[in-house]
Amino acid sequence: MKFLSLFGLGVSLLLLHGCVSSPSMNAMQREAYLQQFIGKSSEDIRAQLDLSRLGYQQLRAPELRGNALIYTAARAISIPVPMAQNPALGMGAGSAVPVPGTAANSYDVNLSCQIRFQLEQNTAKAVHLTGRTC
Repeated sequence: MKFLSLFGLGVSLLLLHGCVSSPSMNAMQREAYLQQFIGKSSEDIRAQLDLSRLGYQQLRAPELRGNALIYTAARAISIPVPMAQNPALGMGAGSAVPVPGTAANSYDVNLSCQIRFQLEQNTAKAVHLTGRTC
């Protein structure tokens, strides 16, 4: 039972670390930033949209498909690997806590997001986000 409690603590710490390492812009701020492009032409969007402000890295050039301008982006997240405080003492002797800071104790994951501007006569009428990091 103690092991399950320690495991739960370790998972909780991992989730908290994930929240701390997320971009500073929350979902409402992201939505407000993207809404400012409604009513603008696809050329203006291409010139003015800065995905790095959202915490994303643009993976490729925006695509114009039919009546949509589509951006594909990713956000790199470093996920810590839990480590026992004193692994020499055996299982259950230490608690699983993440050790921040070194690359050997974490792994990086790129989470993708697709931002789609719905166009009518080359003017953005709506924006839709797809993906777990959006």
